[in-house]
Amino acid sequence: MTVAGVVLLVVAAVLVFVHVRARKRIGALLSARRATAGELAQVAGTVAGEVGGGGFSEMAELVGQVRCDRPLMSPLGERPCLYYSMSVRRQYEEDYEERDSNGNVRRGTRRGSETMSSQSEHVPFQLVDETGSVEVLLDGADYDQLVETVDRFEPATGGMQMGLTLGRFSMNVPALGHGRRTLGYQYEEKVLPLEGPLTVVGQVTDQRGGLSVARGGLAFIVSRRSKSEMLGKAKSTATWTSVASGVVALAGAGLLIAGLVAG
Repeated sequence: MTVAGVVLLVVAAVLVFVHVRARKRIGALLSARRATAGELAQVAGTVAGEVGGGGFSEMAELVGQVRCDRPLMSPLGERPCLYYSMSVRRQYEEDYEERDSNGNVRRGTRRGSETMSSQSEHVPFQLVDETGSVEVLLDGADYDQLVETVDRFEPATGGMQMGLTLGRFSMNVPALGHGRRTLGYQYEEKVLPLEGPLTVVGQVTDQRGGLSVARGGLAFIVSRRSKSEMLGKAKSTATWTSVASGVVALAGAGLLIAGLVAG
């Protein structure tokens, strides 16, 4: 009971973290006013006339289409994109034996996985509306609703596999540890595609000359959803995590106390 109580308290702590993060997102979304590139450029010009360039900064919500002269090509799904995140994991099984406090030996087989490759990459782009454009620098962005391009498991071949290849990705396979047997390889990839409107919520500044959005401020969110849709999701998450964290924490504390008393 003691171990179960500790586990539940850890789960409750994770739920509290998710709840606080959702509340922060709600605050950031509510503080960002909807603006066009033209409106922001006009305000930035007025500020520059008073205090000089580089003094403008405003939390804003921007909606527009993508213009990117040099997009990325995702390695697994081979899809043009602004950002991708990919991973390749080896799934394996191994024999094991465990000895308990009485000296009894238990033998069995268990499964595990190890990451063979994991990488992400992004490129800057222009977010364009009917009044102008703002540069978006994706370093440190919080991506919302990426597109899953690859979720694929490839069973291991009968012989010793020396290399992996999928799309534009390839790598040599290092040997497994003693007693492990490869079951196969899990390929996963998500991208921020070029097509469709994007919503960007973040701090717009003129510190780089023209208007740009980059890491900093209350939040930096790049999404394929609207602001209202993101708010709805964040409020729902904040509500259920608030309730669930309390219930799980009470259950964990009860089990922990019961285990300590019984011990």
